[in-house]
Amino acid sequence: MDKMPLLAVYDDRNYPDHWPRHERHAVRSVILRHGCVAMVKSRKKGFYQFPGGGIAPGETHVQALMRETREEVGLTILPHTVRPLGIVREIRASQFAPETIFDQTSYYYFADVNDTVAEQVLEDYEQDLGYALEWVDMDKARRINLHLCRTHNYRSKFVLREAQILTLLLDGQGKL
Repeated sequence: MDKMPLLAVYDDRNYPDHWPRHERHAVRSVILRHGCVAMVKSRKKGFYQFPGGGIAPGETHVQALMRETREEVGLTILPHTVRPLGIVREIRASQFAPETIFDQTSYYYFADVNDTVAEQVLEDYEQDLGYALEWVDMDKARRINLHLCRTHNYRSKFVLREAQILTLLLDGQGKL
């Protein structure tokens, strides 16, 4: 893969620098078709997010992107179509491990998919949130996520992160 540009860094600075750091690397797919984007929609909470998730040990970015997209929204990525968009870093005090810095790097990739939609393979929390594939207008997804950021407390800030990636795409800064 080509070197990817850094799109954004979100650093809450809500931790002392001496805390141990837990690093997580994740991939996110940006799948565009007919003016819409394939997003994970939470039927329970209403937010939109790009399909993706953590990179397992030994997995390449493309393998993780294909696995996570297939599991979350049932879409099969065509591996030869994967191309880089950019990187987003998120750094904050961990919600799950006391006195630990959570440092996540998300790698966003454009990709195309075939026309088949398979059954999702969701984790328990994803089922609880009602994850579903939705082909949605980018501006609609962005507006909904920004509204949710103003009216709800999303501690992990992923809702804002996704809204800002959608803004970048809508402004034409995320070139295909």
